[in-house]
Amino acid sequence: MMIGRRKCICFVLACVAASFVTGAMAATDPRAGEPEGERIALWPEGKVPSLEEHQYNEPFIEWFVPSNKTTDAVMIVTCGGGYGICNWVPTGSMGGGFRDWLLEKGMTVVRLHHRTPRPKKVAKHVTAWQDAQRAVRLVRHGAAAHGVSPDKIGFFGYSAAGHLALLMALSSQTGTYEPIDEIDSLPCNIAFAAPAYPAYVLSDGVNSVNTHGGDLAEDVILPEFKFDSATCPVFFMHGDADVISPMGSVKVYSRLHAMHVPCDLHVFAKRDHDFKSKGAIKGKFLAWRPLLWDWLVQMGFCGDAS
Repeated sequence: MMIGRRKCICFVLACVAASFVTGAMAATDPRAGEPEGERIALWPEGKVPSLEEHQYNEPFIEWFVPSNKTTDAVMIVTCGGGYGICNWVPTGSMGGGFRDWLLEKGMTVVRLHHRTPRPKKVAKHVTAWQDAQRAVRLVRHGAAAHGVSPDKIGFFGYSAAGHLALLMALSSQTGTYEPIDEIDSLPCNIAFAAPAYPAYVLSDGVNSVNTHGGDLAEDVILPEFKFDSATCPVFFMHGDADVISPMGSVKVYSRLHAMHVPCDLHVFAKRDHDFKSKGAIKGKFLAWRPLLWDWLVQMGFCGDAS
């Protein structure tokens, strides 16, 4: 059964990866959608670093400011998809639905739509990481105009974007591109991160597949995670039935705990990838949202808007 499960997982990942490298998304990306907020291009024309022609090369951020602002913190929200797509769903519980929930709580949200599909000349995450660092700098640059604090920038992402969130939390002192303008003189560190079921954390070469009984003790945290001097607090959430093992989140949490970085770790029973249910409870799983807000209040980033 163990071998069969691994073969099934590898087949699914291979099929998804194959769809990522097609040329259908080279010039346009239907997942970008029409602007809903204040949309700003990440890069000046002709200045996109590590340019690869097969990618969607018009990444952007989009500002959403609540009418009932309760905090000067801001959350950058981006979406997973194996770095092959940036899977924004306007009504999805981890995309537009989460944005709307934060807005209702009174928090400003910035959507990040990074380049896709995966680059061919650099590692799978590099162009998205460049876009994420530029996004933080643009948010910091525009903080005063939008009524938020440049010192209270958070980053949320799920699956592959959870990996991206951890890069932003743990490795912000690693430069990913040469400065192109005065905005790049600003730091790209963040104040807090909330990675949901992050992929590509451990050294097994894929996603640290959760075999339920397999020994992941030999897997180590990948070297792109530097745990540098600007490492920030992190809110972890993962399902224990996820094919991407929650031990990635657990091991990073353990390292941060040893560094005395205040973090929350939530591993939910019988929850699969994307927090689907493996038990009797079906439907969307949203219990993590109030836990996240409680942590933000505890950390002093938000007031109690419950």
